[in-house]
This record gives sequence, C-alpha cells and structure tokens, in this order.
Amino acid sequence: MLTTDPGTPGKNKWEINSSLNYHITNQPYIQIPAAEIVYGIGNHWQISVQLPLPEVELNKSHFTTFTQPQMGIKCQLLDEQTQFISCSVYPQIIIPIQKDQTTQVFIPLEFEKSFNHFRIGEEIGYFVMSPNTICNGTIAGYQFNSDLELMGEFFLTKITGQAQSTTGLLNLGFRKQLNNHVVCMSSMGTEIITPYNEEKQYLFGLVGLQVLLGE
Repeated sequence: MLTTDPGTPGKNKWEINSSLNYHITNQPYIQIPAAEIVYGIGNHWQISVQLPLPEVELNKSHFTTFTQPQMGIKCQLLDEQTQFISCSVYPQIIIPIQKDQTTQVFIPLEFEKSFNHFRIGEEIGYFVMSPNTICNGTIAGYQFNSDLELMGEFFLTKITGQAQSTTGLLNLGFRKQLNNHVVCMSSMGTEIITPYNEEKQYLFGLVGLQVLLGE
C-alpha cells in the first residue's frame, strides 16, 4: 500500500520487496519490478535501500524514464506490544541520477493501532523538494485468517502554497502469507481527486512478493 506501517523486521532480519507496478492515465504504463531491501539493525530500527529501475511505455515498448534510488532509516518510537500505540519516524532521501532530477527528502510519521482482527494506520509526511509537498495516508486492515489480510486506504498529497493541487487516491489490496519466508501482495486503486493541471490516474496497482530472511 502507499501508506507505510510503523513496524520493522526485527534485529538481524531482512525483507526484500519486489513488485510489478502499473498505472493508466490517457496511456497505460508499466514499471519493471522494483527492488527494495530492508535490514533490521535493532529490534526497533531498520535501514532500507530502493533501487532505481526504468519504466516501459506499453504502446511504444521502449524505456522512457528512470526512478531514483532511495535510502532511509526507520526508528520505531512506540511499540503497541508494550505501549498503547505503535509510532515510527522514517526519514528518507531520494537521490538524483539524471540532470532533470533533484534531491528530495521525505520525513514521515507513522501510527498504528490494532483492535482484535482490525488495525488502523495513519501516515503524515512532508516532501522537501521543489515544490514542497505534504501527504497523508489512512489505512484500515482486517486479518481474515492467520495468513491473509485485506486492506483499504485513502491517500492524499498536496503541493504547499498552490491552490487546486490536491491528489486523492483510493486503494484496495491484500497480503497473503505463502510460507514462513514468502508473502504475496497485490493492490488496485483509482484517483478520485485530480489536480486541475494533471492527467487522472484511472487505474493503478501492483503485484509483488516479499521475501523474509534472517533469524
């Protein structure tokens, strides 16, 4: 999902996330599977690296643009297992690799609270870029059984200081635990609030796998 949870993998544990992403505006685009590597450097700390990969335009079948490499460190400030709520701060830097790209810094706070089979999460973040952008994601999950979770979210972004610059996304998805080391993930959503000067995302989503390694 677009909203990040406050959890970390745990000390000396790895998460490797890869997904095939797509979005459809006036033309469909698909992204070659991205790769994110996460390592737990403590029980409540993690470092992450997201590798840059190209996008392919379906109807022309050629490489167009590159995503930017991204690095971050997450610190879980509160853990629901010992406190009332889980809370993390997760600063990230997005590194330019082409002349038309700029360095970006993203500073989010994540919160989460569970109620029996349900959990509710909230993310509030600020992109330091040109122009600066704020974001807010709200996610609700239902643990259908021991290895399947269904989720829905509403995600907002807004460029600061600009009128009619809000983007609103509605997204549905699931996580399916295949075994102790592999999780299948998928989501599909649509844009319900579109800025006046941008194309609407009629459909976006992903199909991905998460590999869990370590003690």
